[in-house]
Amino acid sequence: MEANLLAHDRRKILRKTYVSLVVFCLLMIPVSRVTASTWQVERMVTDPVFAAQVYLREAGVGNQQMLLLIHGVGPEAGSIWDDIVPDLAQKYHVIAPDLPGFGRSSKGNQLYSPEAYADFLAGLIQGLPTKPVTLAGHSLGGAIALMYAAHHGSELDRLILIDAVGLLHRLAVSQNFARQLLQFDVPFTSAKVESSLGSIASLLLEKTSRIPLDPKLVLSTPLLRKKFLAADPTRISALALVETDYSLLLEKVQTPTWLIWGTEDEIASLRIAKVLDWNLPRAELMLLPELGHSPMLEDIDSFKVALWRALQESPEGKTSRPTAAKQKVGRCDQEDGKIFSGYYSSLQINNCRDVLLRNAVVSDLQIVDSQVVIEASTLQGSAHHSALSLLRSSVVISGADIIAETGVTLNQSRIDLAGVRFVGSKSAVKAEGNPSSILCSSSVKHTGGAVETLHLSQSMVAGEHL
Repeated sequence: MEANLLAHDRRKILRKTYVSLVVFCLLMIPVSRVTASTWQVERMVTDPVFAAQVYLREAGVGNQQMLLLIHGVGPEAGSIWDDIVPDLAQKYHVIAPDLPGFGRSSKGNQLYSPEAYADFLAGLIQGLPTKPVTLAGHSLGGAIALMYAAHHGSELDRLILIDAVGLLHRLAVSQNFARQLLQFDVPFTSAKVESSLGSIASLLLEKTSRIPLDPKLVLSTPLLRKKFLAADPTRISALALVETDYSLLLEKVQTPTWLIWGTEDEIASLRIAKVLDWNLPRAELMLLPELGHSPMLEDIDSFKVALWRALQESPEGKTSRPTAAKQKVGRCDQEDGKIFSGYYSSLQINNCRDVLLRNAVVSDLQIVDSQVVIEASTLQGSAHHSALSLLRSSVVISGADIIAETGVTLNQSRIDLAGVRFVGSKSAVKAEGNPSSILCSSSVKHTGGAVETLHLSQSMVAGEHL
C-alpha cells in the first residue's frame, strides 16, 4: 500500500512537471502570419549534428551580404520572418532555416541544446557562399546566436539579438513565470533554496523542489527524454535552454551586437537585455516601447525601423567606466522610490523600498531593512570593508562590476545577481549572522588570473562564502 501511494505521488509530481514545461514552451511560441512566398530558393539540406533534413529558404541570392535569420520555439519556425523578407532581400542574401526539430525540418528525440544548435549553424554557414555574415536571432534563436558568436565570432560581421531568452538561472526564470501565472509549478528547482526567499514564487517552487531527477540526466539520454519530455523538440529545447550556463561565454562575444527588445516582454524580460548590454563590450540596446516578445508580429513598421538601423549602423559600445570622480556621500532613510546615480564615496540605505541604483559608481554601499535594485553600476570596497553589505534586505542586481577583496556580505538577506563580474575578490559573497539566500545567473569571479563561474542558487549560513 505504501509503495502504491509513493508511486501515485510521484506520478502526480511528474504530471505537474509536464504541465509546467508545456506552459514554459507555449509562452515562447509566437503567433505568426503566413504570407505569400517571397523566397527564391526552398530546399532541404542534410545536417550531420542532428542527423536531420533541414528546410532552408533563401531570398536576394545575388546580394553580396548575407543575413542569417534564426527563429525561436514554435511550429511557425522560419515563416515568422516572411513579412520582412521582401524589404531585406533588396540588399541582403537572406537565409532562414527551420531549425532541426521545428517547422518542415526533421524532428527526432535529439538533444536540442543551444550548444548543439550552434554546431548546426557552424556547419550550415561553412556550406554557404563566402560572404560577410550578419546573424540575427529571435527568442530561442537569440540564445543560439549568442552561443554561436561566443565560439565563432570571428566569422560574423555583426550580431542582432531580438528579445533573446536564456542567461538567467532556472530559478530566476521560475520566479518570473510564477509572477505571471500564480499556479505555475516549475520542475527541477534547487532543493537548497530556503523559504526565506519569500514571495509567491518561492512557495510554488517548494512544491517541486524535491523531484528526484537531475535535468541534465533527463536531457542526456534518449530513454529519459522520451519518458519525461515525450521526445518533444519543443520541451527538450526549452529545458536545455534553462540548463545552459552562459557565465563564461559573455566575455568571449566580441562581435558588434545590437539588442532589439520590446519593453513589455514578459517572456524574455528586459533584465536579460540589461545583462547583455553591460557584459558585451560592443553592444547597444534599442528599446521598442509598448511591444512584447515578438515585435516583428506586433508592430512590423517599428520593428523594420529598428532592424534596418541595426543592420546599417555600428553600435556605440561601452565608454570607459572611471573609478574616480567628484564624489558625494549618499543616504536614504525611510523613503520609497529613490533613485541614485553618479559617484559616491559612501552610500547608506536604511528602511527604504523600491530604491534604484543605475549608472552609479559607489564605494562602501550599506543596505539595511530595504529593497533595492542595482543596474549598470560599479561597486567598490577596500581591504577593510566589502563593496556591498546587506542586513535584513533584498537586492536584485542586473549588470554590475563588484571590485573588492570581499564583494558582498550577507546577514539575513537575499540577493539575486545576474551578469555580475567580481574582480579581485577572494570571496565574492560571504555570509554573516543569520542565514541568507543567494541566486547567481551568468556571473563570474576573477581572481589572480583565474575565472570562476557563478551560476547557482543556495542558502548560506554564517562563515560560508563563494
